[in-house]
Amino acid sequence: MRFGPPAWLPWLGPVVAAVVGALIGEYGLGGGFWTVLIAALIGGFLPIVAYRVWKRTHHRKG
Repeated sequence: MRFGPPAWLPWLGPVVAAVVGALIGEYGLGGGFWTVLIAALIGGFLPIVAYRVWKRTHHRKG
């Protein structure tokens, strides 16, 4: 039996972006606004990319 990725996984993007931005801003690189913004954008897209990779790697051929 194969299980697909959770349907809510792509919706974690904004939450992950906020968490990553806050962590980088508070404890991280200290680069200011642009560093936090770039880190939040990357972190926000990670759940979406993970969902697509999961779907692609577990897609049945046939």
